[in-house]
Amino acid sequence: MSLIRKLCATLALTLAGVPLVAQAAAYPERTIRIVVPYQAGGSTDIVVRKFAELAAPELGQSIIIENRGGAGATLGARALTTAQPDGYTLAILPSPVFRMPHIQDMGYDPRSDFTYVMMLSGYTLGVAVPATAPYKTWAEFIAYAKAHPGDIAYGTASVGSASNVMMEQIATRNGVTWRHIPYKGESDVIQGIMGGQLQAYAGSTTVLPMVQSGKMRMLVTWGERRSAQFPDVPTLHELDGTPPAYAPFGIAAPKGLPEPVRNKLHDVFKRVAETQAFKNALTQYGQELVYMDGAAYAEYAAQQYAAEAEIVKALGLANK
Repeated sequence: MSLIRKLCATLALTLAGVPLVAQAAAYPERTIRIVVPYQAGGSTDIVVRKFAELAAPELGQSIIIENRGGAGATLGARALTTAQPDGYTLAILPSPVFRMPHIQDMGYDPRSDFTYVMMLSGYTLGVAVPATAPYKTWAEFIAYAKAHPGDIAYGTASVGSASNVMMEQIATRNGVTWRHIPYKGESDVIQGIMGGQLQAYAGSTTVLPMVQSGKMRMLVTWGERRSAQFPDVPTLHELDGTPPAYAPFGIAAPKGLPEPVRNKLHDVFKRVAETQAFKNALTQYGQELVYMDGAAYAEYAAQQYAAEAEIVKALGLANK
């Protein structure tokens, strides 16, 4: 190749990268939308709203939250499959996003259909019951379930959620039978408890105000150590050695998001996630910072997708 041709080739490659660089420099030029796959008022929604409030000034544009509850908490992921990869539509991806494709056809593959921006947080999960319930401890709850097969109906924020899977694993391990009633969000589950349609709530610490007011009782949490919000409540791990259960979530964009735009979002989001204001919000709702960059998050997604296939098979959840 002649010197002139080499120079032309180099110039062409350089110019090819100019639009991406310019795009990242100008981005964002309008409002950014984050789809939260739960109803408003739950712990995920509240924490993400705080995150958006802190991130908006850093990006120089407003960030709106769009709540889309239902469909096993996968509507955020599905929104990404039809959105333009321009950085103006993002979504929260909770654990059911990796589980539900093994249960039914969801129209996406989490290994290849998203651009992973950053892992953000993880929930403290557990089981709470009405304060008037006859069972005061986890052991009494299990004993009651054994003595009254099918009488206990528990609610979660979605089919295939980490709480749903954990409750079914607990049922199998203890030889009990109970009924799962999925809702579109945790706030609806709490209403079901208060209305008498449910005997138990399985989910995050959104129930904290109800427990503090004496209307509900937390029986157990599923973390490795006791929750700061419920220091007197034992973990299932300490009671019987059950492995801790977590429900991390992160932020993703449509497949094909330009790398400079992803990098800009990541850098801003990481700074915001490390602020004391955001950490305080996490603590208030029983969550903790679980950071991964885009590459690590994508690797986690592939591993989690594979692991969920085995869980779904073992519990007989697939209906495809």
